[in-house]
Amino acid sequence: MPADATAIAAHAQILQSDARALTDCAERLRTIGARLEADGFAPRWLREAVDAHLAACATAAADLTAAATCLRRYADRARH
Repeated sequence: MPADATAIAAHAQILQSDARALTDCAERLRTIGARLEADGFAPRWLREAVDAHLAACATAAADLTAAATCLRRYADRARH
């Protein structure tokens, strides 16, 4: 059965949209982290937790972007 290039491309778009959402989350976490650091009142564990979540968002966004890129290439090959 041939691959459905349109469906594959649609999945790629969804993954890229999810990556953008995670990038937005990471930016919000950066802002929160900066405020926590500037205030100086937050416990160290809270700042570390924010940093860990920020890193997880950045990693997941990069992984989703890479997957979307691979799916777009696959869709292009399926069309030809």
